[in-house]
Amino acid sequence: MRTKSIVITSVIILLITLSAIIYAVLNNSSAGSGDIVLKELKSSSAVHINFSEKPTILLAFTSWCPYCNEDAPKIVSLYEKYKDKVNIYGINMLYRDDLDEVINYVDIHNIKYPILLDETGDTHRYLGEPAFPALLFMNSEGVIIDEIIGSTDIKIIEDSFINLMDNF
Repeated sequence: MRTKSIVITSVIILLITLSAIIYAVLNNSSAGSGDIVLKELKSSSAVHINFSEKPTILLAFTSWCPYCNEDAPKIVSLYEKYKDKVNIYGINMLYRDDLDEVINYVDIHNIKYPILLDETGDTHRYLGEPAFPALLFMNSEGVIIDEIIGSTDIKIIEDSFINLMDNF
């Protein structure tokens, strides 16, 4: 009787574990797909990201991240160069940041692309909780097809911009 109970308990634990794994795999494979609607920093109005419009790059960042500050001038420069060919959205993890610091960060780096605010962390989780900075290159369905996590050389970033535009 005790052996039968152990077997049944083991099977139940195995099924729960498999269900959790299947859920995680399915949830991860679709990370980044679908709609993202966030409040814009300067206007406080809701912005709906339209992935089908043109190639889209999301930059997940915080104002206090040293690597985000290191890469900010690179992204600003590439935005100026490619703003007619790609959409770039900065997504600040406001739930881990301070609004006044974000405003200061945008001013210091002279950022002109839209800065959207993830106030709850839901978007960060939706995108797979990447480290900062994270450049996420999205296809027309809103699926992440390339990513750069952390600070890197501007040439590597620009190559990913070009690859996204060439494959859109």
